[in-house]
Amino acid sequence: MKKYSSIELLRFLTSLSVLLYHYRHFFSPYNILSQENYESFSSNLPFYNIANSFYSYGFYGVHVFYTISGFVFAYVYLSLKEETSLKEFSVNRIARLYPLHFLTLLIVTILQFSYFSKFGNFQFDLINDFYHFFLQIFFISSWGFESGNSFNGPIWSVSVEIGIYIIFFFLIKIINNYKVYFLVLLSIFLVVVDKLNFTETLFLECARLFFSGVLIFYLYDKFIRNRSIFFTISLVMLILSFVGNFKTFVFCPAILMVFLSMENLIKAENIKTIFSALGNLTYSLYLLHIPFQLIIIYISHQLFGNLDFIYNNYFFTIYFISLFFVAHFVFKRFEKPANKLIRKKLLN
Repeated sequence: MKKYSSIELLRFLTSLSVLLYHYRHFFSPYNILSQENYESFSSNLPFYNIANSFYSYGFYGVHVFYTISGFVFAYVYLSLKEETSLKEFSVNRIARLYPLHFLTLLIVTILQFSYFSKFGNFQFDLINDFYHFFLQIFFISSWGFESGNSFNGPIWSVSVEIGIYIIFFFLIKIINNYKVYFLVLLSIFLVVVDKLNFTETLFLECARLFFSGVLIFYLYDKFIRNRSIFFTISLVMLILSFVGNFKTFVFCPAILMVFLSMENLIKAENIKTIFSALGNLTYSLYLLHIPFQLIIIYISHQLFGNLDFIYNNYFFTIYFISLFFVAHFVFKRFEKPANKLIRKKLLN
């Protein structure tokens, strides 16, 4: 199935934005071994003038990724002529997401208890008890049963996304039948439920963003021969998202539409290959950066007693290049083979 090169690039950038936002983990109050508060020293961060927006607002990369996921799932599953069985759908999701989740969960568990043994506390203010480990094992760590983020913290968004995947699967027939009409009504319903404040959860916001991506799939298909109109709409939405209070629900679909508008400009095969490779790093980067940081902080404290080098542009560059290299290696040698193995065992 065709890959959208523009989407692959955007996937990578959303992951990168989260990594930049989480650079703050090297400081207190996140880092229990640091005396330097992030708010006081953030202006000294590497390439601050260029990366300041990502240091401050990079967490919105997660929100954008939900919209991307909605578009991709619509493209994959709403274009099929034959129905996908629940078994096939579930196995594909488990094969794609669970192996790296389980591996990083084990690594983070070992590292966090090493911190606890050495310093009397866990790192990054996470809840690391048996109950939350149990929730992590079953990928339900953000389904409302938890008391907060635990172990490999960023996995919360994947846990929520799995719940949305399940809902999406059972709505496939309805979406195929009623398309835009149903998606608009669903979006209105999710907004109303959220405004009624029945419960405090990110699930409703993430679901809105996901299904906005599904809606964009139909809009993109409708305007595929009128790209200029599609691009104009996306720019207007992007501008409106910054008018007054920042509007996540407008910004995320808009940025996705902007990138989709550039799809026909990406023609060189070598560029497509590069963007595809970058897109493949997304999940590995997202799950590996926390254990990577835990290792760096622990070793640095043992060897130097401080983390003064985190302000250094050279360390920053080496840190990210090393993380990209490890993510690429893990994707090639673990993620991809594990995915194929699980699908082969469970689907054949």
